[in-house]
Parts: sequence; C-alpha cells; structure tokens
Amino acid sequence: MAGPKSMSAHLRALDMYRKVPHDLTESSVIGGALSMFAYFLLSLLFIWELRSFLSVSYRTSIEVDHSEDGIFQVNFNLTIPGLSCEFAAVDLQNVIGKRRTDLKDRTVHKFSLDGTWQGLATGKQPNDEPHLYEGTNKDHYGNQRHAIELTIDNFQQGIDEYEVLLVDFHAPWCSHCQHLAPIFEHAAELVKEKAPKEIDNHHRHSAALATVDCTVKKNIPLCKANHIQAYPTLLVFRQSKNKNIEKYGMEIHEAYSGRREAEPISEFTIKVWQEVIAGDKELQIGAGTDSTGDGKADSVVRTRGCRLDGFLMAQRVPGKIIIHPRSQSHTFNTSLISTDHQIHHLSFGNRKASEIRQLLDSNKIDGAYAEPLGKPVILAEGEDQIGFVSPGGYTHEHYIKVVSTTLKPLRSKPVHAYEYTINSNAFESETGVPQIIISFDLSPLKVVVVEESKPWIEGIVSMCAILGGVFSASIIFEGVLSSAILTVAKKLD
Repeated sequence: MAGPKSMSAHLRALDMYRKVPHDLTESSVIGGALSMFAYFLLSLLFIWELRSFLSVSYRTSIEVDHSEDGIFQVNFNLTIPGLSCEFAAVDLQNVIGKRRTDLKDRTVHKFSLDGTWQGLATGKQPNDEPHLYEGTNKDHYGNQRHAIELTIDNFQQGIDEYEVLLVDFHAPWCSHCQHLAPIFEHAAELVKEKAPKEIDNHHRHSAALATVDCTVKKNIPLCKANHIQAYPTLLVFRQSKNKNIEKYGMEIHEAYSGRREAEPISEFTIKVWQEVIAGDKELQIGAGTDSTGDGKADSVVRTRGCRLDGFLMAQRVPGKIIIHPRSQSHTFNTSLISTDHQIHHLSFGNRKASEIRQLLDSNKIDGAYAEPLGKPVILAEGEDQIGFVSPGGYTHEHYIKVVSTTLKPLRSKPVHAYEYTINSNAFESETGVPQIIISFDLSPLKVVVVEESKPWIEGIVSMCAILGGVFSASIIFEGVLSSAILTVAKKLD
C-alpha cells in the first residue's frame, strides 16, 4: 500500500502549475513597465466588464396582439377657441356600425377658457329641449312690431338707452327663428306694459326687447363681434355690465336659455332689470338668472371657446371620436364656427406611453424603437402641444395608428401602454358643419420590450476569459520583447 510520500509524489507529478524557484528568476525594467501597464489594463477591463454584467439590456420583438380586453380607453384634452361650450358635443362611432350620439359616459367635461366648468360634453345637454313655442296668437303678432329693430348703426345707442336689453340675433330663413318671431314680439309687448318708461335722468328706458337680422350685410360684423354661432341667440345686455374682457378679446354677456314663450321671456327680462336696479353683482362665467324661482337658471354667462377634457371607452376596432356643434333648438351659422384647435393631451389606455418612453430614453433600442423609424408622437403632461388652424368652416381629421406596447421589467409586473403615430388633414365639410374627427386604428401587432441581464455564470466566465487572456497575452508580449532586445544588444556588442 502506497504511503503518504508516494501519494505526494504522484500529486506533484500531476501539477500543471509548476513554479520556478524565486532565486532563479530575474526581474527587468521592461518587465516592470509592462507589468504596470498590464495592471492598469486588467483593472480597466475588470470595471468595464463588471458594469456590463450589472447593466440591463432591452430586446424588442413584434408579436400578434392577443389582448382579451374588448374595450380600451381614449384620453384627450383640447381647446377649441371658435366653438362655444353651449354647442360642443362628442360622439363615438366605429367600423362595425355602432354610433353613440347619446353617450351616457360622465367622463368628458367642458370648461370655458378661464377654466370654469360648463357641464358634460356627452349625453343630453341642459337647456337643449325642443321648444313648443306655445301661448301666443301667432297670426295676431306675426305682422306686429313691438321689439326694437337694431342695426350696426344704432346698436350701441340702443344698449346705452336701456338698463336691460334682450336682443334676438336671428336669420329670417331659420325655422327656429320663424317660430320664435311672433312670440318674441308678444314678449316685447308684455315688457313694454310691465317695465317703467323712465327710471333716472341718464337712461330713458328701463328694459326692452330688440332684434338684429344677421343676414343683412352691414350687420354681419355686429353678429361676428358678438360671436353669434347659432340662430336664434338671445343675448342680455346689462347697462352696468357691458364691459370688455380683454382676456378673450370680446364682450361676455348672458345668453337666454329658458322657455321660448312670451310670458317666461318677459318675466326673465323684468327679473334682470330688477337685479340691475338693486345693484347686481359682478357677472360670473357659468352663472345666470333664475326668473321663475325653480332653482334652474334661465340664462348663462358664456365665453367664446371651449376646452374638452376627459376620456371615452371605445371598442378595440377602428373607430372615431367626433367633436361637433349640436343643438335641437338652434340653426348653426357655420360661417362663424371654427374648429381650429390645440391638442394638449392625447393618449390611449390607462397608462401613458410616456412612462414607457421615459424608461427607454436613456438606452439605445433596436427594432421597433430604432431612431431611424422615428419616435411616435407623445402628447402628455402638456410638454408637446399641437395646434391645427384652417380656413373657417373646415373639418379637421386626425388619423392615428395605435400600437400596443408592453414592457417586461426584470423584477416587476409587465407594463402595458399604447403608442401612436398621427397624420392630420383639413378639408371642407360635406355637411356644411365643421367637425373635429379623431380616427383611430389599432394595429393587430404589438411591440414587446423585454429587460434582460447576463446570467451569473456567463458573467463569471466572460470576466475570467478576458482577464486571463490579457494576462497570458502580456506574458507572451513581454517574452517576445525581452528576446528581441537581448538579440539586438548582442549584435551591437
């Protein structure tokens, strides 16, 4: 049986790390210089490889979208300076024949340009009931004139002579105006009977009703200055409040929105006059006058323009959101309606695509995110805003290609969002009423971005290979260099 010494001898015979005794080695200046360089290079490569091992890379792929959700969320925030909130409405339709003009979603809100909430943009609008035009003998009042007929020549004089003047801006061809005309004359007669003739030394009259024909050429600038977008529009001119609000570049007045009957119109006019005499408060946008005491205002103070903010739930099929003027009790003056607008935010889904983009911006991404292909338009947090302007009466359509994007982080749940590209065009409306159309089409493919890191074994093997290779190469290089120098020195001797 082999003893310990025999075993030790066998192990020594297998040693592949045999060493030369230290007394037999010789150091050199060249070896020292190369060793310093090798130490530096090894340290640099070690740090470089360690950073590469600890970093996260991204792999991008394109897959068929098998999302099981039947609907997805469309978020938007846009301002339309040329369309009053009174008439702004939102519809939703898709290619499989579903059009929702009576949206019940309480998720899209209307705001005036100063930020005052004006109501919902979906569903039935308040004060937009079909009017019955009852309570007046239309044959009797059809040929009578009790209301003051104003033109651009005497308009300012008219509102200066009255504490309160309710003005009907109308067009003779408008069916609603034709129904209202005899009722308005009847109401004007009632106001004459109820309102005092003189109240002070400055204003000769207390209250009256007046009309302006917006189809008369010289009156067109007058109607435009008062932003008459639909007929009939009944504006209240209070002597104490007829001042210009510079922020919007136009005068802000109350618009009567109550019942179109003689008694309610006359009672409203007298009520407003009483408020003026009593020292009415500063007009507040969105407020109005309740002449019947039922808690419902019969008028509202409005501004030009409207901001729509909210979201809609749409089916995952190509569809469109249509923003347009709508009213059951008015005929639109399309020449004074503009759908020029500015998009402050537009996104799809519950999570903003910008959140994924922020995670990827600091990295070079291949595939669907490669820079040569261009980044999709991201309108989020008001950072990027797009304005769209065209001649009056034009319809704006935005065609949006939506791509589902999934980011799969290493140590958290997958993040799902939507990115998109947008193309826009403006054209004359076929119906004559300008609109804003946001058409969207979901791609059947989705982008999947996966975070990846090197496995531990791969990192260790790679580091050993690099460091070992550099060390071996430095030994070989030192041997070759030392031999060359020794050979040259011998020849010189």
